[in-house]
Amino acid sequence: MLTFKQIKPDNVVVMRHKVLRMGQPIETCSFEGDLDEGTKHFGAFLNNELVGAVTMMLKKTNTYKVHPVYRLTGLSVEQKHQHKHIGKRLLHFAEENISRKGTVMIWCFARDYAVPFYKKSGYQLNVQKVVIPHIGSHRIMFKFVPK
Repeated sequence: MLTFKQIKPDNVVVMRHKVLRMGQPIETCSFEGDLDEGTKHFGAFLNNELVGAVTMMLKKTNTYKVHPVYRLTGLSVEQKHQHKHIGKRLLHFAEENISRKGTVMIWCFARDYAVPFYKKSGYQLNVQKVVIPHIGSHRIMFKFVPK
């Protein structure tokens, strides 16, 4: 059975290392903001085993003040469980959780190969391309999630 819940930062770091940063030191999987008060980490559990994770970081911004702004980062699903809609369902669970009190804007750096996934989930593509050292090319994407 597939379930979703809020999890601790340590669990997210392990999942990021398994999926997003294999072969790199595990220290590279702890992100700035992981321990901030406005950050929430969510996990997907298949038969009580963690198989996916995502982080939503509340960000302060001077350029966008209408709705709270979250940065989506580290969406990862174990290789053997990919292409089974777990990532899509986990993302939706996280979006619903952070938008309970009102509309939010979410943005992310999407790896080039993940752009179609985010588009199917309602994210819009910004034309700006960003290269993250040792990781690769990413695109900025965003979405408004109503209450």
